[in-house]
Amino acid sequence: MQRTLIENKNLTDLTWFHSGGSAKVFFQPAHMADLGDYLRDLPERTPVEVLGSGSNTCFSRDRFDGVLVYLGARFGGFEALSERTVRVGAGALTGDVVRKAMKLGLDLTFLGAVPGTIGGAIASNASFSGRRLCERILRATVVLRDGRIQTLKRDVFERPDRRAAALRNAVIVQAVLDLPQQVPEKLNAAWADVKHQHEEMFPAAPLCTGHVFSQKNENADEAGRKSPKEQAAQILSRLGEIRLPGTGLCLDRSFPNIIFSNESSDGSRLAEFAQLIANRCRQEFAEDLECNLNIVGDLR
Repeated sequence: MQRTLIENKNLTDLTWFHSGGSAKVFFQPAHMADLGDYLRDLPERTPVEVLGSGSNTCFSRDRFDGVLVYLGARFGGFEALSERTVRVGAGALTGDVVRKAMKLGLDLTFLGAVPGTIGGAIASNASFSGRRLCERILRATVVLRDGRIQTLKRDVFERPDRRAAALRNAVIVQAVLDLPQQVPEKLNAAWADVKHQHEEMFPAAPLCTGHVFSQKNENADEAGRKSPKEQAAQILSRLGEIRLPGTGLCLDRSFPNIIFSNESSDGSRLAEFAQLIANRCRQEFAEDLECNLNIVGDLR
């Protein structure tokens, strides 16, 4: 398998929001060593971004003047290492990983309610119903900006500040997860419940983002039961429907943590709308929300 290297790649169809834009260089490595070699040889000043499934990444209409790393299915492996541990590629879709784990009698069902790839789920410590992915990580392999390959141990993922520092200027390529065993009947029931909740929380819409906001300061009464994204959704549901004048952007009461549009919209408009929503929550409810949108490019 050879690397894919494309100049001036149009990115419209690679993000859920079809936000447009292009990348000076689109790079899909053949394997981990190829990624390391490529990053090592890049000039230090060249910006690098990583794109997963594109659920919460948007680009400005202008060209991203750097390298966009896309792992995709080439990094989507899944391998059982022992009775409780599996190695998973960062490019694997979360839903696919959940189903493969279930076949081994392993419970990762909560992740089925989190759209995207394993790499993105690790970076954001994806959570649902009080369970968090980083609690299940034994170790993860990353490729650093200078091309070196590094293994991050469990303790790195136990604290958000350590995780953020370790993943800065690094590309996650795979992780080893330690998962609880469960009987098939309970796994199937948990999976059905998660799918039902996912359908209620996440629509099948062509132009939408992922779960945009998180509650900055988790409510102690909710801690362990609802994730920061779920807590944000409860706050946002109190706002009702909001629209950004002159655009198709809106926040829907039925899916309160997701931004919709009836037309393609660029990163600058999304950033403006997200700020409007956060300001409203601060003014009306004294609640601080953190925006999870990764908006790439010059938004001037």
